[in-house]
Amino acid sequence: MKLKLTAKKKESADVISFILRPAQPMKWLAGQYLHYVLNHQPTDDRGSDRWFTIASAPHERHVMITTRFAKTKGSSFKSNLHALKVGDEIEFSDLDGDFVVKDFRKEYVFIAGGIGITPFRAILRDAEHKGKPLRATLIYANRNEVAAYKAELEAMSRRNPRLTICYLFHPQHLDKESLKRMVPDLKRPLFYVSGPEPMVEAVSKILRQLGVPEKNLKQDWFPGYPAD
Repeated sequence: MKLKLTAKKKESADVISFILRPAQPMKWLAGQYLHYVLNHQPTDDRGSDRWFTIASAPHERHVMITTRFAKTKGSSFKSNLHALKVGDEIEFSDLDGDFVVKDFRKEYVFIAGGIGITPFRAILRDAEHKGKPLRATLIYANRNEVAAYKAELEAMSRRNPRLTICYLFHPQHLDKESLKRMVPDLKRPLFYVSGPEPMVEAVSKILRQLGVPEKNLKQDWFPGYPAD
């Protein structure tokens, strides 16, 4: 199946969102991802396909890819994605992923590293649309203070007093002390951790050391990105 590019949106200095319309209506759960194919020549050793989280919520009726572009030369896939013009198409398949919220009554801690914010944007927009605003703490660690979706996330927080956003900008980082400070009760919430694979593994290890039960921990990692 194909998606047609309808708009691009600059989220921060090096992060761009691509708004894509499916040829036919499609269904997904907030937090899931798709497999995308962008045929191009020449193709480098990383190939012509990628997996990206759907950063939009289902009710928005479009698929949004939000990704970071390296300041130095990136992959051939990223170069061709960046060069897409409105009206161009990209193929997709294989909807998958269980990084979703099933129980809106529970308490959540969402931990995002850099581009790992994408599933949380979808999940929070979805919950708000359904009239089931989540009781959640969003911990958003980023390289700089121009974080993707910052204004949108803060607007959702103003509408939902049960949503708390905690930013960690360089040189601040996630460690045992910062997590205990931001989440005083570590035993009760469900923890969702999303971001570059090294960051997800490191934060998940800390959470386990702090006594977070394995059943309360869900991970979603983005290969190919350095830890923020």
